[in-house]
Amino acid sequence: MKRKSFAGRLPKGVVFALCSLAACVFAEIFIFNMNFMHLWGRKYEETVLPFSQAQTINFDAEKLLSEGEGRTVIEFKEVGIPVGTVALDIDLIGLDTLHISVDAADDTNAEYRYGIAEFDVIKGNEKSSVIPLNLSGNVHKLRFTFSVDDNCYVGISRIKLNKPVGIHFSFVRVLMIWAGIVLIYLMTASKIFKKPFEENEEIVKICAYCLTGVLILTALMMTNSVRWATSDNTIADDFTSKHGNQITQEIVDAFEAGRTDLLIDMNDKLLELENPYDWSQRDDIGSYPWDHLLYEGKYYSYYGVAPVLALFLPYHKLTGYYFPSVWAIWLFGCIGIFFLTKTYLCLVRKFLGRTRSSLVLMGLFMMQLVSGIWFCFNLKNFYEIAQTCGFACVTAGAYFLISSNVVGEGKISNARLAAATAFLSLGVLSRPTLAVYCVAALIFVYAGFKRKKALYEGGGKARYYIPYWLCALLPFVLFGGFQMWYNYARFGSFLDFGIQYSLTINDFTRAEYHTHFVAIGFWNYLFAFPWFSQDFPFIIPSSVDKFHPNGYYFVATATAIGLLWKALPIFSYGYGIKAYRLSGCKEKRMYVLIIIVCCLLAPAVIIASIWESGYGARYCVDFAWQLLTGALIIAFMIYNRAGESIKKHLNRLMVLACVICLILVASQTLMWVLNGSLTSEGRRAILSFGRLWEFWR
Repeated sequence: MKRKSFAGRLPKGVVFALCSLAACVFAEIFIFNMNFMHLWGRKYEETVLPFSQAQTINFDAEKLLSEGEGRTVIEFKEVGIPVGTVALDIDLIGLDTLHISVDAADDTNAEYRYGIAEFDVIKGNEKSSVIPLNLSGNVHKLRFTFSVDDNCYVGISRIKLNKPVGIHFSFVRVLMIWAGIVLIYLMTASKIFKKPFEENEEIVKICAYCLTGVLILTALMMTNSVRWATSDNTIADDFTSKHGNQITQEIVDAFEAGRTDLLIDMNDKLLELENPYDWSQRDDIGSYPWDHLLYEGKYYSYYGVAPVLALFLPYHKLTGYYFPSVWAIWLFGCIGIFFLTKTYLCLVRKFLGRTRSSLVLMGLFMMQLVSGIWFCFNLKNFYEIAQTCGFACVTAGAYFLISSNVVGEGKISNARLAAATAFLSLGVLSRPTLAVYCVAALIFVYAGFKRKKALYEGGGKARYYIPYWLCALLPFVLFGGFQMWYNYARFGSFLDFGIQYSLTINDFTRAEYHTHFVAIGFWNYLFAFPWFSQDFPFIIPSSVDKFHPNGYYFVATATAIGLLWKALPIFSYGYGIKAYRLSGCKEKRMYVLIIIVCCLLAPAVIIASIWESGYGARYCVDFAWQLLTGALIIAFMIYNRAGESIKKHLNRLMVLACVICLILVASQTLMWVLNGSLTSEGRRAILSFGRLWEFWR
């Protein structure tokens, strides 16, 4: 009997892992170090260019330092040797990065070829100051050009030609690529993740909560990045602050004083204006609170009071300090991330248990990535407090609503139903826009009533139904009543939230509805195309397309990538009718109504309603995961009724969708982070990480 080889005795997964690791190491040496391989074995003379022979503009050749603001030029006209690399011993003063353009003349052209090379020097990254040149024969002239701002300087102590490019083996790069390959293998070929969710629930839940933990740690990193960029506070300093913003302090102080208006001194010049809501008229009146409401000579807040009642007011009462905005955003965001995982797993367990485990995990991965919460953590304004709190409340409400068993099988839990409507009500007290989900929840309440009625055929005893309706509707009545009282106490109307009185970018008291503006939102949130770039992070979001609005449309985030491209399963809505026909569920009409209202109509209403506020990527937190939820339900239903060969291809398409989702979301988020508040060290770290992948530079 022929003995198996050592590799033959190993499990297939281990063999694949080892082979893929070997392939990654090979790629690291021969592909990611292509400049080393390109120059290896060639004879280049190492030479230092003497500054005494340089012609310069705005550069002191004796001090070896740039001179002030503007364009700096260093030119060498008698090089006379082949050049394979240029290395600069450079010091950036007041700069994190410096863009340098190189003009060169070689044997193929006696005059300069402009911009023959361009590179970005990153402070503290020695590798970034060495650039390979692909020129022919002797190089006759070299010219280096860069520009600096005022109070920034560039010191260049030496320019060396033909410095050898050493091999740079990056364990980080190898491990990241290898981990990605192994994960793809697990999602496509592993026997464990081929099993249906209902047979593999514990393993899937462990993986899902590990993913959730990684996302929470990522959120923590983003939160700390904005802390370090904007203050020198320790964490203890953060939690013993005597100051806050509109939500963390001003509403707190007002409530403690028994008032609904804010305790801010009025600028009398503001009241003397013909129209104080017109931004242009407020230029010369001095200070006034930005994005606060002005109504009948008093300042108010438009932003929801749920985070105030739940966190900021109790914290101030207990400690005398104001809870820090940056940590509140992280806390609410992480609660939302956690409950989003809980909601998704509960939904799959109740209705889609036959779905392959790999599909379930990949669906969760995409849902968490496209949720929009990642555009909130690197800022610490009161806007993000309201949005993250709303996100936390809606995800918690969704979890308790589904787990209450008002739809599907199982005993209906009145307590969970009450928790669901309470959290959804608090969502409205965070962001009034989220009221659409309270309306959508009424369909669930009705579905639960139908279930109870069907289970109790003996008659209509009131005591059987009253507890159900009280648990379902009383939170709406209590929290809704409080909001209506709060509105009336401020503006004399139960339904007036007061946003039109905002002292902000536009006079909302006179702003009119324009369908064009609504269409701009739909296009940019759903359809805007990404573009490939040769520079990290390689995918460039589309600029926000306004289609010549011929009017004023505010843009808070200047880049956009449509949800259709970030979450390709959304195209599954095109198979909705087929999924309906394939479904053998008795209550499928009710479920179709729930999907249409909660996953399509409610998000559409939210997108349409925020036209007045303009475009901001962070608004996705109100509707993105809901859109994807309905699409995944349809996709999984189609998958579960497909043949085995089709299932294999659909699973692979889901893997591809996950990879695309990760690339697009990471690129858009990195662009947002780099354009926001970030420490110099953090910015340089991200750019240096990018250079790991720009291996051709």
